[in-house]
Order: sequence, then C-alpha cells, then structure tokens
Amino acid sequence: MAELEISEKIDNLERILKKIEGRRSLFIRSLHDSRLEINVPLPVTLENDGYQSIAYAPDMDIYGCGETEYEAIEDLRRSIADLYFDLKEEKLGADLQRIFEYLRSVVVEK
Repeated sequence: MAELEISEKIDNLERILKKIEGRRSLFIRSLHDSRLEINVPLPVTLENDGYQSIAYAPDMDIYGCGETEYEAIEDLRRSIADLYFDLKEEKLGADLQRIFEYLRSVVVEK
C-alpha cells in the first residue's frame, strides 16, 4: 500500500511540475486603451492549458484568454479597462473596493 501511495504522490508532483513548466511571468506597460494609462507595470502570468493561452493578473484576480499569448494579453487588457470603468461607477463592497484602490494606484485616466 505504501508503494502505491508513493507512486500516486510522484504522479501528482509530475503533473504539477508540467503545469508550472508552461507558466511564465511578464509585465504589461499599456492597456492599449485611449482612456487609460498605466503608471506602474502590471505583473501578469501566462500559461497554456492545452486548449488556449491564459493571461492572469493576480493583483486583481482577473483573466484574459485567447488562442495565442498575444490574444490572451489583449483580452486581459480589455478586461482590466472594463473593470476599471465598471468599478468606478458602482458602490463597492470591501473586496471590490480593494481591487479598485489597487487599480487607481496603477492606472491613470487620460
């Protein structure tokens, strides 16, 4: 039984390592939106799940996806801009207020 448990744990670790291998980090310096400007580069994680590329901004817990890394980053940029303007207009709870405060610290309206 112990050998089976060890084998399962090794298999699980191999799956985790394969997932991590395909992940990389970068910073975006523009939202490609004429209304907003980034004043601090935003950290983004890129990975491919086998079907699509996924761009993730952990500081805002927001994703973008696409067939290519470029499309995923562009989708994330649009999502961040949309999120900024959506949150700007709403009465926010604590979690969304925290995200909006972070956005206001890194994004400036032109």
